[in-house]
Amino acid sequence: MTILDLIEKKKNNKKISEKEFDFFINGLLNNEIKDYQITAFLMTIYFNKLDFDETFYLTKAIINSGKIFSWPSSVENLIDKHSTGGIGDKVSLIILPLLSCLDVNVAKISGRGLGYTGGTIDKLDSINMKTDLTNLEATEILLKNHFFIMQQTKDIVPADKILYELRDTSGTINNISLIVASIMSKKIALNTNHIYLDVKVGDGAFFSNLNDAIEFGELCIAVGKKFNKNVLVHYTDMNKPLGRCLGNLIEVKEAVDFLQGKFECLYLKELIFEFSKDILLDLNICKTPDEAITKIENAINSKKAITAFLNWNKFQQGNLKTIQNLNNFYNPKFKKEIKSWKDGYVNFTSNKQLGLILIDLKAGRKVKNDKLDFLSGLYLNKYSGEFVKKNETIITVYASSEIDEQILNKIKENIEISDKKIDLNKTILKVSK
Repeated sequence: MTILDLIEKKKNNKKISEKEFDFFINGLLNNEIKDYQITAFLMTIYFNKLDFDETFYLTKAIINSGKIFSWPSSVENLIDKHSTGGIGDKVSLIILPLLSCLDVNVAKISGRGLGYTGGTIDKLDSINMKTDLTNLEATEILLKNHFFIMQQTKDIVPADKILYELRDTSGTINNISLIVASIMSKKIALNTNHIYLDVKVGDGAFFSNLNDAIEFGELCIAVGKKFNKNVLVHYTDMNKPLGRCLGNLIEVKEAVDFLQGKFECLYLKELIFEFSKDILLDLNICKTPDEAITKIENAINSKKAITAFLNWNKFQQGNLKTIQNLNNFYNPKFKKEIKSWKDGYVNFTSNKQLGLILIDLKAGRKVKNDKLDFLSGLYLNKYSGEFVKKNETIITVYASSEIDEQILNKIKENIEISDKKIDLNKTILKVSK
C-alpha cells in the first residue's frame, strides 16, 4: 500500500477502507507521506467526497493519533459544548460558569480565531488566562470548579492539526466529511458523555444556509452514535451579531455583565437561556422547561454564576479574580463614535462585514502570526432593528492606537437607516439529536 494507491483510488471515486485510512494517518504522523501528497489526497476527497463509513473511519484514525482523556468516575453529567463560530460569539464564556452552578460538568477544548469569526482562546488570552493545560491540570480544575477551557495540545488528535493546516492552505476546508472528522475527533478524544453543538447559520457563519448546516449536524450526530456519544445540535441564527460587544476583551466584558444579570442584548439572552434549558432537560436535571428557566435565573440572581466565573479565573490564573476587577477592566485609549444621520431603524447590511472590520481593527487575524490588539472592538449602541434618533450614537469603535478613517467609512457603509423596522430571524432555527 502506498499513498499513490489511495490518491488513485479516491480519484476514481472508489471507497477508502478503514485500514487504508489508518495507513494514511500513520504515514502523516511519521512524516512518511509528503505534504503535497497529503494535499493531493485531500483534494480527491474534496471533489469526490466520503460516504458515512469513510467519514467514520477517518474520524476514528484521527482520534487514535493521540491520547483519549479519562475522567474520574465521580464526575457526573460531563458534557462538551462546541460552536462552529460567529460574529460576537462569547456563549462559552457565559454558559460554562452558568451550567457549573446547575450540577453540570463541562470539559472544553477551544481554538484561536483565524478570519472574521474570532476564537475563544483569544478572548481568554485577553485576560491572560492559562489555557495550555495538561491532562492532570484539567482534571484538577474540573473536580474543583466543574469546568475548564483549554487549547488543543500536541497529544490531542495531532493528525487533525496537521490536516487542518494543509486544508487551510489548499482550499479544501469546505468539505462536510473533513469538517466533521476534524471537529468530532476532538470531541470524542475529550471523552465526555454528552456533546452539545451550536451550529451557526447565515451571513457571518461558516454555513450560509440551513440545509448545509443540517447536513453537517446530522453527520455529527451519526458519527457520535458510532462512539456511543449523545449529540444534541442547535442550529442558531448568525445573520446578526451575537451581542452588542464584538472583539476580544470587550466580549469578556459583555460575558461578565451578563453573568451579573445585565442583559444588554435580548437575542444573546434568548440563546443562552434556551441552550441552557435544553441541556438541563436533556440531562434530566430538570423535568420541565419552566423548572429549567427558574434554575437558570436563580443561578444568575444569586451571584452563583459570576462567582463561578471568578473562581475559574483563579484556577486558570486569569486577571479577573475579584469583583473589583470586573467593574473597570476595559479602558481602551482611543475611541470613535458613529452617529446617525437621521431618525429610523438600524440595520447592518452584512454581519460578515462587521467581522472583516474587526480584522482591520486587529481584533482578528488575516494570517496565523498576526498580533492582536485585545482592546480593539465594536460596541453596538444600537442593535439591528432598534430605533435611532438623528445624532445618536449607533456604534462606538475602540482601539489601542489611532483609528483609521477608512475603517470608520467601512462601518458607515454597512449601516442602513430605514423608516420600517426590519424583522429579525428567530434565535434557534432548529434542534435535532
